[in-house]
Amino acid sequence: MDQSDKDAFPFIGTVVVLCFVIHVVNMLLGGMLMDYGLLPRHVTHSIGLVAYPFIHGSWGHLFSNMLSFAVLGYLVSRSGMSRLMAVFLISWAISGAGVWLFGRMHYHIGLSGIIYGLWAYLLVYALLRRSIKSIVIAVLVMIFYGSMLAGIIPAHSWISYESHLFGVLGGAFAGYIFARRDKSRSLANVEQ
Repeated sequence: MDQSDKDAFPFIGTVVVLCFVIHVVNMLLGGMLMDYGLLPRHVTHSIGLVAYPFIHGSWGHLFSNMLSFAVLGYLVSRSGMSRLMAVFLISWAISGAGVWLFGRMHYHIGLSGIIYGLWAYLLVYALLRRSIKSIVIAVLVMIFYGSMLAGIIPAHSWISYESHLFGVLGGAFAGYIFARRDKSRSLANVEQ
């Protein structure tokens, strides 16, 4: 086990455990925590910007998000723990801000905005960086998670496609920034 694994597993595990604990508490409270989801354009409800990723509507919602988060988070962590943290936070910020500004007027919950950000980061990073490692990861992501593309289409009223869409934009932004930075660092190392 290398250092990035030792750093990534506790972070991923903490997020998963936090989501499970919050879900159990929410179930015990009869779903009262749903009111702490993200409610677009409500300044007095700003707690939702922080709380919404960790609240889930059902066990199925929770399990599917945790599995995807663990896999995609681990793949992002192959570039280091700081990269995983950065992509996580950028995806969270852009997804949250986008939903708050443009989302439909109901509570938005779940980690899927961040998950879509991790997904988009891996694809955009590979497209721009073009290293063998990033391309192999992107191909695997498309094989196993290519169906996520349908999640940005407004197909069901109970799915926050806005969270998915803005998560993709956040992840794509992170992929663009980090691919450019890593590519220029590689070129600088070759020239030295």
